[in-house]
Amino acid sequence: MRKNWMSTKYLVLFFALTLAWTWICGFIPVVFGFTGTGAGTFVFYFGGGAPSVAALFLVFLTYPKDKRKDYFRRCFSLRKAGLKWPLITIAVFALLSFISVAAGVGLFGFEMPGMDYIKAVAANPLNIFLVLLLSLISGPLNEEFGWRGYALDRLLVRFGFLKGSLFLGFIWAIWHLPWYFTPGQAQYNLLKDSVFHAVMFIPSVMLLSVFVSFVYIKTGRSILAGALVHMFSNLIGSQLLSSYTTEISMLIRYTNMLFFLGVAVFAVCSKKFRAETVAVIESIRQQDKNE
Repeated sequence: MRKNWMSTKYLVLFFALTLAWTWICGFIPVVFGFTGTGAGTFVFYFGGGAPSVAALFLVFLTYPKDKRKDYFRRCFSLRKAGLKWPLITIAVFALLSFISVAAGVGLFGFEMPGMDYIKAVAANPLNIFLVLLLSLISGPLNEEFGWRGYALDRLLVRFGFLKGSLFLGFIWAIWHLPWYFTPGQAQYNLLKDSVFHAVMFIPSVMLLSVFVSFVYIKTGRSILAGALVHMFSNLIGSQLLSSYTTEISMLIRYTNMLFFLGVAVFAVCSKKFRAETVAVIESIRQQDKNE
């Protein structure tokens, strides 16, 4: 039986592999001047799957059989994810996006989002499956086996809920560094428009990480539930609204940040949630001791 599967050295290795792989692939087209070409796009997106691939490599390399089984159950079990928190997640992002767009267009005179995806679905309802597939691939599938699936448990044990979530969010945010230099990416557009907006992407992802961790705790460590938060954040907060201006994009981002900040305050102040977090952390520690 393999030992030390929860060792911190494997977490460090996971982060090192993930960042190195993504940054190397992301910056090769930039440095050699072939961004926007077919080859450049392939190399760039080849690096995008690093979090999940690195995590799966370490899971198969270091996890005992029963822990691998538990890991994949939490990745794919619809029963464990439940309906409550995915539905709450959809409602939260829909409400935050509605408020942001209404305020942006009605109060500040920003241009109304084009909502090209919504129009495509309205024209042919079967397009919803393509939209959902694209949303699943562009984030949850290539990242969440790693961020929530592999790293979060170890960070919760080491740092607790808030610090662990914020630390993971920081790594998650800087992982996107090549996006700032790749035309066509949202972060590239942010940097062109405003250095401030570009920098604020980092705390926005850190606070989103807190909300994902909150749902993760509430669903008894369902990796799938955490992945759905990531998916619906992208789908409802950006993809369904595109095309849209940077002003609308940042208004949605700042509105989301205020909500996530409220979740963080609640998590710190709520005795019930703190007790739930302690129980989850203790269960992770107990799994480690059982080895």
